Amino acid sequence: MHAGGGRGNGEPIVPPLPLKRQRSRFTDVTVTIVLPWLVFFLVLSMFLFAYHDMKLLVWILLGACLALALLFLSIGCAVRSGTFLAIGYLCLTSLLVGGTVGFWLDREYLQRYWELDEGNEYKDVDPMSDARETREAAVLHFASDTFVDDRRTIGFVAEGGIFCVAPVALPVHANASVEYWAVGQDCCEMRSNFECGTARDLGAITAVVERPNDLYTKAIYEAASVYSLNSSAYSKLVSFVNDPQVVIGDIWDEALTIALVAMMMDLCMCTAAGLVLTKILVPLLPEEQPLLSHG
Repeated sequence: MHAGGGRGNGEPIVPPLPLKRQRSRFTDVTVTIVLPWLVFFLVLSMFLFAYHDMKLLVWILLGACLALALLFLSIGCAVRSGTFLAIGYLCLTSLLVGGTVGFWLDREYLQRYWELDEGNEYKDVDPMSDARETREAAVLHFASDTFVDDRRTIGFVAEGGIFCVAPVALPVHANASVEYWAVGQDCCEMRSNFECGTARDLGAITAVVERPNDLYTKAIYEAASVYSLNSSAYSKLVSFVNDPQVVIGDIWDEALTIALVAMMMDLCMCTAAGLVLTKILVPLLPEEQPLLSHG
């Protein structure tokens, strides 16, 4: 007679605490998914809320995230841990993708948002006055009798769209040098019907300053040639709007929406990649395999 399950009969020893092992596996998978997503969340949040005022701090934190990812990769290689390798790969990927999206948001939305939000606001601006007097302007409120001279509209066709310009003028100085140009895209015909923003609205005198644009510059050159206009070398591009604060808020809302969508997409990708990588990169190490006893 002999005791069942002994070492001498060649029967495998049942691994102890299988429930604990399952919980450990679940924890590994959870960390593999959550930690890289937190890196992505942190990177995008830094670009949204801190990069404009604290660029150095953001770069330091980006460097810290990179060091964290490389640390996980190094540990994973050193101890042959698939979990650490998966976390390192996903953290590094989240850092690169998050940084790319963050820089794109900064270039396409956030720089413009801060320009308008922090720029000066000028009231009762004479559209015939030297545009250099409003060089720091973000919002302009023109004199009450200002109008957009849509009879001198030019629609410049380029890149699949129409870039529209028309001089901002006063009734008694319609032929003077143009200091401000109303602009817009796909809102006019080739030589008439300028309907960009609120330019055609009765009493429209409020505008936001636009960034210089090579295509609008070409349209201005064409307008100057066609209508024999003299455009100031320091002329500004403006877009007429009802409420500048709504425009500024819309820019921020769009940037925030894109960031939130990107965060949700990254969470889904981290979940899928984490589940796949933990199956591929996390082999059953010898101590995790059933112990077989040989007689």
